[in-house]
Amino acid sequence: MNVSEPAGFDVLMPMAPWEDPVIVSQALKSLEDQSLQPQRVVISCDGSPPQPLRDLLARSDLPMMVIEGPGREGVGPVLARGMDHCSSELIVRADADDLSLPDRCRLQVQVMLQRPEVAALSSWMDEFTGDSTRPISIRTVPVGTDALRRFSRWRNPMNHPAVILRQSMVRHVGGYRACPGFEDYDLWLRLIHAGYCLDNLSDSLVKARVGPQHTARRNGWRYLKAELRFLMQCGQDGLFSWPHVLTLALLRLPIRFLPPRLQTAVMMKGLRQTPPHQVF
Repeated sequence: MNVSEPAGFDVLMPMAPWEDPVIVSQALKSLEDQSLQPQRVVISCDGSPPQPLRDLLARSDLPMMVIEGPGREGVGPVLARGMDHCSSELIVRADADDLSLPDRCRLQVQVMLQRPEVAALSSWMDEFTGDSTRPISIRTVPVGTDALRRFSRWRNPMNHPAVILRQSMVRHVGGYRACPGFEDYDLWLRLIHAGYCLDNLSDSLVKARVGPQHTARRNGWRYLKAELRFLMQCGQDGLFSWPHVLTLALLRLPIRFLPPRLQTAVMMKGLRQTPPHQVF
């Protein structure tokens, strides 16, 4: 695959057939409003999108490529297939239900050009429920490569919907792979293990839509089993030592069986910041 000059960039957006067209249209509008425009927006679909989504994508003014898969593949294979159709070295990740602030792409591309050693760069995110102008929390991540590396031993150190990737470095470690629920964390750990630099910006550049369903996905036996499979894979790949894998498994176990409301309260208290009362 030929990779273009790094000044340009592509946007990679995974899309499920059940996405709400109204919400997707808002996500696309936030890309249309970027102060620095992408060369291409690659929409990688996990299956065939229904007609309302097809019509929405056809009406968009963005330079768009829609890639369809067989369905029920999961996020990792969907993103891997989408990356195969990205021609730029820099790839901005965007989700179909989140909003990118107008200067997001310009700021992240600028940093990636200034710091060619960085393989992936994300930012803080404002989280909202109904009204995007009234964030309920700020999802913070560590700033600085050393702080990020230390944090990665315990938690996912980056905000996936707010990341920009350097394609050649991501491909060097194998790119996205099937790792249900942990596709991004798996990629960050492999990049760190290979000696690449990752970092975050302390500006909130993305507004992430959240709700009870987000906590529910991270609760119960099903999620715990996926998490344990991921930790076992980390041990097998040498990303974590086996004693550390055991420590993480023991720490995760009680959290996954907290009642959803209590789990949400723990996350809000320990892993989020309360935003100032302002309108963006």
